[in-house]
Amino acid sequence: MTMRSALRLIPLMAIGAAAAFLLAGPLSSLYKTHAVAGRPQPSASGSIDPHPSPTSCPASLPVPKSATVVAPLAPALPFAIWVNDPLGVNLRSSASASSARVATLSQGTQATADARAPDASGNLWYHVKLGSQAGWLRADFVSSTPLHVASGFGWSLMLPQGYQAAGSDPSLTTVTKSGDEVPFLLLQTSSASTLTVQLPGTVRADLAALADHTATIQVWSYTVSEQVSRVALDTCKVTSAWARPDQGWPYMSSVYIHTTGRNYLFTFLTPDASSALVKQVLDSVVLS
Repeated sequence: MTMRSALRLIPLMAIGAAAAFLLAGPLSSLYKTHAVAGRPQPSASGSIDPHPSPTSCPASLPVPKSATVVAPLAPALPFAIWVNDPLGVNLRSSASASSARVATLSQGTQATADARAPDASGNLWYHVKLGSQAGWLRADFVSSTPLHVASGFGWSLMLPQGYQAAGSDPSLTTVTKSGDEVPFLLLQTSSASTLTVQLPGTVRADLAALADHTATIQVWSYTVSEQVSRVALDTCKVTSAWARPDQGWPYMSSVYIHTTGRNYLFTFLTPDASSALVKQVLDSVVLS
């Protein structure tokens, strides 16, 4: 090769070296990217919540096929009971409504149950002692948990221990169980001819309720309809909704009562469709 030819190759070699240098960075970076992406990642820790909070609001969980509710066990004898009927309950000489009346116990009276027995119709009765008196009370007229009175604009009722009523507006009272994010009861009252339904802020108002069943019940001296449906909780506000017995879809029991002077709307949220606690509270209601 002549000197002139060698000199001509020098620029070409310099261009090639520069190109190789410039390509080395992107190729190396590309290799590293693919290497990291293909490397097995460590599995999530078992302590991490498998139901992370949603990234957009409002949100709700899928409708469960059924809600699992564990029925409370019957208390062991002897145990305390509280009269839950606003008109009082007759203490009978035996476990029968036709037996002699020993006394009439007023709402809220505490006694001690020391025996159980069914009557001919299958109704459960408790044998109770109250000071020097003893007799039998129908089990569906009493509560086995302590009761206290709550009252408001034209109403009063008995609440179980651990449930508290609150509200600065006399037309709206909220009853909540201690430690629960979701209210147990919203009680609306109005002396006007109309009443606008209010839902708890934890419920998705933009999703239609899913009807479950309707029942005819007695509240105070009124025969009314109870509408039961399922509603979705807003999981952005109730982050533990997935862990609740109702799986984020509580049953809403609505009872509307119209009297000569007022309108009342009871809205309960419970994990089961036929709540014994809802019945207990409604059985204790006094309206004016």
